[in-house]
Amino acid sequence: MMIITSEINPAPALAPYVRCYAYREFDTGSANMLKPWHASHEISLIFFFKALPVQLTDPKTGEILKKGSYCDIVGIGTQYNGEMFFNGCYAFFEIAFKAGGFNKIFNICGSEFINQIVCGEDILDAEIKILYERLCSTESTEEMAALSNKFLLTYLNRQQPGDSKDIIMKASNIIIKNEGNANINKLANLANMSIRNFERHFIRQTGTPPKLLCSITRFNHAFSLKLANPQESWASIAASAGYFDQMHLIREFKRFSGNAPSVFLKETPLTEEHFINRVH
Repeated sequence: MMIITSEINPAPALAPYVRCYAYREFDTGSANMLKPWHASHEISLIFFFKALPVQLTDPKTGEILKKGSYCDIVGIGTQYNGEMFFNGCYAFFEIAFKAGGFNKIFNICGSEFINQIVCGEDILDAEIKILYERLCSTESTEEMAALSNKFLLTYLNRQQPGDSKDIIMKASNIIIKNEGNANINKLANLANMSIRNFERHFIRQTGTPPKLLCSITRFNHAFSLKLANPQESWASIAASAGYFDQMHLIREFKRFSGNAPSVFLKETPLTEEHFINRVH
């Protein structure tokens, strides 16, 4: 099975807060496609145009934790949260927010969505339904991006500029840019805050402490490196990603994916993704 993906950049005014827009299509046929929900440093707003995710299931108990809706907010993941099952023909559009970006645009604390999938209409009311209906009538990713830009800029323009949120956004973007390898003391100094005050503002905006965001970002970077370079040893991946050693990487993988890295990849068949356009 192949996932066809097209990514596009947001408007320049949204670039500090939104990583990209992405449109994806795939068909599972009659089979179930399993996707683990491991730790992630992004909040996503996802619109489904055809089939919906069947369910999110707790792999230990088999309990159904969540069933899909036409629009879901997927919060930052700080742990392994279960397995998503897909079955059918899918087309969906994703707005991927940078850490703290969702809070900056909507003035809603990221901690409300930690390790949760929430129906978008429950949080953003009828306005999100209107955007969804307009997205359904588009014919290209560019049109979807233009509608999303207008929608997000309307919210962003209601927020006050030049406050502590902008300082925290700069700090969180430094963490992401450096793939999780950042000095928290230096970031606090850059923000002209004490460590305690910096962490308090950081948690309020992103939903996580800065140190935890560093760890999750580094884990995702290591995972991406392995997917891009499957022939590389885990020791080499650990060194490239900035871990102390391979054991440090293994502990972080168990923490954020629920398994040792080799077991995680073995038990989670990865689908091939073809990018028509990709944001770097």
